[in-house]
Amino acid sequence: MLTKATGTWLDNHRLNRIIDERNEPPMTTHRIIGLLVFITVALAPGFAQQRIAVLPFRNMDHDIKYNVWSIEMADSLHKALLATPGHGVDFVLVPSDSIELAIAELNLDPMNPQYESDIWKAIRLLNVTKAVQGNFQLRDERVLINCYVYDMSTMLSDNANQAKDLFKSKTTYLETIRPIVKRIYPGLK
Repeated sequence: MLTKATGTWLDNHRLNRIIDERNEPPMTTHRIIGLLVFITVALAPGFAQQRIAVLPFRNMDHDIKYNVWSIEMADSLHKALLATPGHGVDFVLVPSDSIELAIAELNLDPMNPQYESDIWKAIRLLNVTKAVQGNFQLRDERVLINCYVYDMSTMLSDNANQAKDLFKSKTTYLETIRPIVKRIYPGLK
């Protein structure tokens, strides 16, 4: 049986509990920011994106009438990689204009013998983690095409994810883009 004193005590206890709950500090802005920073730092390594540069293909024949293929193949590969599900998730592509600008800043000429070593200096200016570069060579009426993914920290190609020994005719050489993407795609992640 409740007495007046017991009832008052219960009322005071309930009232104190309500006051204590109200006095607890709400989730403040600095606590929320701290929680978000912690979550971001904990999860960021799993979501890091590779920064990829698609370089002009090398003309191994050195016949200047085929130099236009170098840019044409690189642009086609760049567009095909933009359409993959990993773009924007696993990797981002450096715009072709930025690559051309970096090459132009160093005044690099593809016909110069030093071009092969100097192009890597230009690419390092773009802070990329990986670079994609291919080459082509004419063999009779067919075109031999190869494409490699290079890790910029070691400057070595990925031996597992490369497209090698693709043959097409002079009119169908761009049909190699789809198989190239299929073969190098795992190396871009």
